[in-house]
Amino acid sequence: MPIDEREQDNRTLRTLIITALTETGQTRDTLYAKIGEFYYCAAPKYLYKYYSENPLNMDAIKNHEMWYSAPCNFNDVFDCDVSINEKAIFESFLSADPQGRRIRQGSPMWIKLKSDVHKQIDYLQGTFEETKQTTGISCLSESDSSLLMWAHYANNHKGMCVEYELLQISEQLKFSPIPVIYTDERVSLNSLISEDLRRDTMKFFVESVTTKSPEWSYEKEWRIIRDEAACGTRWNKADKGALLEMIRPTSIALGCRAESDFEKSVREYCEKEKVTLYKMEKNKEKYQLDKKVLMKFSE
Repeated sequence: MPIDEREQDNRTLRTLIITALTETGQTRDTLYAKIGEFYYCAAPKYLYKYYSENPLNMDAIKNHEMWYSAPCNFNDVFDCDVSINEKAIFESFLSADPQGRRIRQGSPMWIKLKSDVHKQIDYLQGTFEETKQTTGISCLSESDSSLLMWAHYANNHKGMCVEYELLQISEQLKFSPIPVIYTDERVSLNSLISEDLRRDTMKFFVESVTTKSPEWSYEKEWRIIRDEAACGTRWNKADKGALLEMIRPTSIALGCRAESDFEKSVREYCEKEKVTLYKMEKNKEKYQLDKKVLMKFSE
């Protein structure tokens, strides 16, 4: 399937961000400047977060916070899963012998090398699993009108969809939302031979966190990733996640099945904070949602 312009933009941006995360000094500053330009020129203006009508969600929005969940909590078994190709890694070590020796299969050298590679892979797998337990991820979308996401994440249209300005997230919080890439090919680690293995495995992990099957492409997802150091003392070990700072929303859309008490609480917040409020309605002719303005404030 050919890659469209939007997907190509997302791939370019993701590469820039992943590279910036593993660089330092002037190189990193230059990359983040390019990322800022990309957000300003080519990225979507807004990202959206779907919520159920749970009062805790409204409290987080009022406090300018957002929940970051560990990947181990996600519902897709492939999501953030790390694929390590032990056979390819072992063969890369066999072909990289510095003395150019032919290593016979089953020889003492072959057995030792295979054992060493297996230990390294076990260590890496353990590290990745631990990272999946201690990394916080918040998932947003380019779309505020997905029928499936309203059903799945907003409790059958009873919840809400909150709009945030992407450029403001980057400038105010210094967070870098990363677009998810949808592909049939899993991200796979095929070699451990590197000048900087820590840097390369970090790149690999971020790629795995931001790659999903095309079956999920309707979500048009972007992710903000916060590691253990960034979450700090706010990390909730029991729930495996953290409530971290977030910007003020620019608008909120209520689901078309939002109940009166929930609508009242959202309306009160929007009126106080001068946040535009919409309510989704079923289109009379097509299977799509329309936005009805309930409250709008001049900018």
